Amino acid sequence: MNQSLLYHAFGVREGYQYVRTDYPSGAVQFTLKVKPELFVCPTCHSTRLIHKEPRWRRIRTVPIGFKTVWLKTEVPSANCQDCHKNFEVAPLLPRLTSTTRNGSASTSSA
Repeated sequence: MNQSLLYHAFGVREGYQYVRTDYPSGAVQFTLKVKPELFVCPTCHSTRLIHKEPRWRRIRTVPIGFKTVWLKTEVPSANCQDCHKNFEVAPLLPRLTSTTRNGSASTSSA
């Protein structure tokens, strides 16, 4: 899988690495892991962390043809050894966008 395709087709920004593609129940599911450089404490910016078991999140995205497409993303958590804060690494997910101009419905007069 090409990282560029994940970005341009599905809005997956840098910070994830592609792991594999599965085909559950006729759908397409891309599994993504967080890159190690994102493991930084958001409070003190330390990299001295105790990693916990990650949870996984499935996000439905735009289809490929008639196939449903899911992004299965890792949401890792950790405990900082310096400031003792528990945190999750926030996924770098596609931003919400409006399908209308300026975020409101537009009408055209004929």
